[in-house]
Amino acid sequence: MLASWFVEHADEEFLRTFYQSLADRPLEPDEAWYVPIYSGAASSRSDPVQRLARGIQWAPLESVQLFSGFRGTGKSTELRRLRRDLTAQGYTVVLCDMKHYLNLSTPVDISDFLISAAGALSDALAEDALLGKDLAKRDYWERAVDFLRRTEINVGNLQATTKLADTAESLRVGLRQDPAFRQLLQERMKGHLGRLVDDVRAFMADCVHALRRKHEDAKLVVLFDSIEQIRGSSVNDAEVFSSVETLFVGHPDKLRFQGMHVVYTVPPWLKIRSPGATKLYDGGYLLPCVKVRQRSGEPFEEGLETLRRIVRERGDWARVFASQADLDHVLLQTGGYLRDLFRALQGMLMSVAERGVARLDREAIELELAGLRNDYLPISNADARWLHQVARSHEAELPAHDELPELSRYFDTHLLLCYRNGDEWYDLHPLIQETVERLAVREPAGDA
Repeated sequence: MLASWFVEHADEEFLRTFYQSLADRPLEPDEAWYVPIYSGAASSRSDPVQRLARGIQWAPLESVQLFSGFRGTGKSTELRRLRRDLTAQGYTVVLCDMKHYLNLSTPVDISDFLISAAGALSDALAEDALLGKDLAKRDYWERAVDFLRRTEINVGNLQATTKLADTAESLRVGLRQDPAFRQLLQERMKGHLGRLVDDVRAFMADCVHALRRKHEDAKLVVLFDSIEQIRGSSVNDAEVFSSVETLFVGHPDKLRFQGMHVVYTVPPWLKIRSPGATKLYDGGYLLPCVKVRQRSGEPFEEGLETLRRIVRERGDWARVFASQADLDHVLLQTGGYLRDLFRALQGMLMSVAERGVARLDREAIELELAGLRNDYLPISNADARWLHQVARSHEAELPAHDELPELSRYFDTHLLLCYRNGDEWYDLHPLIQETVERLAVREPAGDA
């Protein structure tokens, strides 16, 4: 009967509202759904956001720190907590989402990064509450166009490509969407990098001075988010990974600006590719997954309770699961990785609606988890053997430096998850554990 495929109107409304509450988006710390995850025992012994804040508060004039986190662990949400806390301390905090300015699937160069970062800050400061009209007369994009013309880079061709009448807007769009222009820019800037750095620093200094004049010695903090999302494809991943490493390891001096505190988000694999990277900056902190198991494999109650609260704030899980044990099974199988937890719960809410049942049984739960698992498959036998070694030692198990792109890929695709309890350690995503164990015992000749 058709009735078996539908639920009552009230239940449908509950399921839809619960589903929408699990949307993948950053939260402000004063939102009802926000739960403090990383300031308690569920994550580690120290709060990385508070460490970032103190690094800024205790630095006399300026600082540069790195903030690392896997996609879907709540990094952008926690940056908003940092913004709130620093704003309460009298800082002027600007959050620049760099995914609107960088092409995240191609190699990044210090030249186009500096232009994009200065442009992003320019856009953010143009708000009336910050600089407004004081900046509108000459924002950074117009300044950058003049600089490029002086270095004989043809921005007219860029206008033809983007089909935009405004040259400054063409530059903004071209940096993100036009690989040919970006490559030309990178080549031409090799002989003018010092001049570009000076020009960007001068603009940043102008912004700091303008803010202090308008807002009584304002202390500026700039949070550059989404940089950690830069990743390549199977064709160019090694080149992209190397470019990010070069940006932060090869040019730390060019990423520091006078009178300004800066936080850059970076991929978690950077410290593995370059173990000394954080020493080049004033601090570097990692946002791990929520720990749901100890290294020994025993469930970690504090982490599970944190995740139960996260779910409870969004909807009454008891109307979906028959018992807390069933909910905990989902929490454990998603490994404390919030994005997968939310995706799994959304699928299960759909399943409740489709089945027309009051609560899901374990078979229905496993079916939804299997669908999530399929997103991580297939796994080659060679990958399985490496991953299996990590699962046994909880270390990176890097066989050689030239294998770094592969290890980076494991972290980037969340085949490996990172946890902390003092020191950092790694483990398999629970959904692929059985698959990895089965494939790892196969002979090398059977590699896929």
